[in-house]
Formats: sequence, C-alpha cells, structure tokens
Amino acid sequence: MNARTRGFAMIEVVMATAVIAGLTVGALTLVASTAAHKANAANVARGQMLCRTLAEEIATRPVADWSGGTGLDIKVDLSTLKITGSGNKPVTPSPGTGNRSNFAIIDNYWNYSETPPKDEDGNILSGYSGWTRTVKISPVTLAAPGTGSANETGLRCVTVTTSYAGKTVASVTFIRSSEWEHVQP
Repeated sequence: MNARTRGFAMIEVVMATAVIAGLTVGALTLVASTAAHKANAANVARGQMLCRTLAEEIATRPVADWSGGTGLDIKVDLSTLKITGSGNKPVTPSPGTGNRSNFAIIDNYWNYSETPPKDEDGNILSGYSGWTRTVKISPVTLAAPGTGSANETGLRCVTVTTSYAGKTVASVTFIRSSEWEHVQP
C-alpha cells in the first residue's frame, strides 16, 4: 500500500466518525426532547386533576347560607334563563380558616391558596411538592359572567388554578348559582 492510499483511508475514517457523531447527537437531542414533552404532559395531567378535584369540592358548597334567611330574594325563570331579585346588597366575602372540611359556603374559598396541595382535611398530598393551588371567586351577573359585580347577584365565577415551580399548569373555571340547590332532583 502506498502513502496516497493510506491518506485516503484516514479521511474516510474521519468523515464516517463525524457522520456517526452527528447522527448520535441528533438522536440524543430527540430522546431528550421526547422525555421533556412526556414530563410536561404528565405535569399537565396532574395539574388538571388537582384543579378538577378542588373545583368539584367547591361546587358541592352553596353560594350563600340560605338556612338563616339572610340571602337575597332571587327568582330563577328557566324558560327565559333570567335571574332577578330584590335588594342591592354588597358582596361581603367570608374567607374560611382551618381545614377546608369546615368551609360551609363557596365564599369560604375566597382567595384560598395552598402549597403543597392538601386534601379536604388538611393532609398534604404526597408527591406534590412544588405545586400550588389557588382559588379566585367573584360575583358575576348572568348578562356578563366574565365581568365581576360589586353587588350580590347570587352567581359566582370560580377559577381554580394549579401551578408547578411557579408556572401555571392548568385552570378550571365554572359559574355557580345560589339557586342550584333548589333545582336539584
């Protein structure tokens, strides 16, 4: 073998090594990207589950304590989807304290926040360190449910948000009526 042939073989080896290295870097980048997307999808699913469970808990509470007769006189006409009432009472939120199991009405969740998430009895949910759940509640009107109201309307817009490491992961919003308990079968 002469010197010219040996030099050509060395160039082939270097080029093959460079091609294999490029393919390896591309494959590893793809694997890392797939793993990040998988972790993100798992976090979104966990965040949605945390939102839904707290939202379902809140939805079981009445908008106001009607047993004391201190609410507004609200009439619901389902044929025209209209809520009317007497009184122009301002909203007075009554945030709850302690375990959520003591929260009797939706307004007890007013500006509620927990880090890490807990169950209704105040026990920390394992595996959720770094997670935060927050609740925003505002009275709204039926005509404009996206707009808050300073006066009592009998309607609440409830938004539950979960975040992980300071980044919002999921959010659930629903509207609840004070008349809901009266129309249940």
